Amino acid sequence: MSCRARRCLWLSISMLVALAISAGSLAASARRWARAMKAGRAAYEQADFATAEKQFKVAFTAATKFELGDPRAVRTLNAIGNLYRAEDKTDAAEAFLSKARAMAEAWLGAESPELATALNNLGGLYTSEQRFAKAEEVLRPALAMREKLLGPEHPEVAATLCNLGEALLMNPYRPRYAEAAPLLKRSLEIDQKTLGPEHPALAATQDDLAVLYTAEGRYAEAEPLERSALEIFEHTLRPDHPYVAAALQHYATLLRKLHRQAEADTLEARAFTIAAGRSQSKGGDP
Repeated sequence: MSCRARRCLWLSISMLVALAISAGSLAASARRWARAMKAGRAAYEQADFATAEKQFKVAFTAATKFELGDPRAVRTLNAIGNLYRAEDKTDAAEAFLSKARAMAEAWLGAESPELATALNNLGGLYTSEQRFAKAEEVLRPALAMREKLLGPEHPEVAATLCNLGEALLMNPYRPRYAEAAPLLKRSLEIDQKTLGPEHPALAATQDDLAVLYTAEGRYAEAEPLERSALEIFEHTLRPDHPYVAAALQHYATLLRKLHRQAEADTLEARAFTIAAGRSQSKGGDP
C-alpha cells in the first residue's frame, strides 16, 4: 500500500472514530437531559423548587449539545420559565418563556406543542401579574393549537382551559363568570376522564370552579368542590405546598360566607403557617 493510500485510510479511520465519539457524546447528553427533566418535573410538582431548579439547569447544559432547532431546548426553557413563575420570579420567568416562544416560532413553525406550552405558561404568568388582557391574548391561540395538535380531550387542553378560565375569573375589575364557567367545567370533565379522581390538576380546576361559585353566591355548589380539592391536594402533595395553602384560604373565604367563623379561622391559620414557612425558606422577610 502506498504512503498516500495509507494516509487516506488513516484519515478515514480518524474521521469514523471522531464521529463515533461525537455520537456517543450526543447520546450521553440526551440521556442526561431526559433524567434531569424527569427529576426536575417530579420536584416541581411537589414544590421542591430548589431541587427542580438544579435539575432543570443540568438539563439546560445538556440541551446546549443538541443541534440548532432541537425541540428539547425549547422544552427546557419552558420548564425553567414555569419554575420561576411558581417562585414569583416574574422577570426571569417572562425572559425564559419569551425566549422559548421566540425559539419555537423560529425553529418549529407557527404550530407546535412547544409553542403552545410557551403561550400557555406565559398566560399563567400574565394572570398572576393581573395582566388579564395579555393572558387572554396568548391563551386563546394556545388552546386552539393544543386542540388541533392533541385532540379536544387531552390533559394539556384541560390545563389551558383552566388557565383561560382563571384569566377570565380573576380580574377584580371585570370578572367574566359566565365565560369562565364553561371553560372550567370542560377542563374538569377532561381531567376526570383522563387523569382520574385523585390528580392535583383535577383538584386545581375544582378549586377554581369553587371560587367562581363562591363569587356568584352558589355556596352549596362551591363547598363540595372546595372540600374535594383540598382533600386531593393534601393526599397527593406536600403539606406545605402552595396549592394546599390556596385551597385552605379559598375554603376559609367560603366558610365565612356561610357564617362558619370558627372553621374559617382554623383553615386560615393553616394557610398563613404554610405561607410564612415558604416565605422564610425562600429567604423572605422574617
